[in-house]
Amino acid sequence: LRCKVWLEQPNITIVSHGNLLLRLHHQPSADPDLHGMFTFVYPSEHMVDEIYEQLKELADDAPRINETYRIYQFFATDPDGRKLEFQAFLHPLSVVSSDPNHPANSCDKE
Repeated sequence: LRCKVWLEQPNITIVSHGNLLLRLHHQPSADPDLHGMFTFVYPSEHMVDEIYEQLKELADDAPRINETYRIYQFFATDPDGRKLEFQAFLHPLSVVSSDPNHPANSCDKE
């Protein structure tokens, strides 16, 4: 996809392309279709709490602070068994813009 590395964390890489952020994190599973995880990033803890209230029945647990990654998060499992993560970063991040001319949208990574 020739996307730019947006953020590196232990065992996780988040790449950007336009206004898309894609989190890459290997999650072992007996079923190859269920490897990996979908992560939804929100701008605030409050928004994570709102999503939690909507998806409470699918959630593994209530939202919490993860000191390792400096995020506020909760996990859920979709009806097909895929892991989902809902999070807000608790530290400043660089801008991701939908403007194709914005420097954050350079996809020069080979």
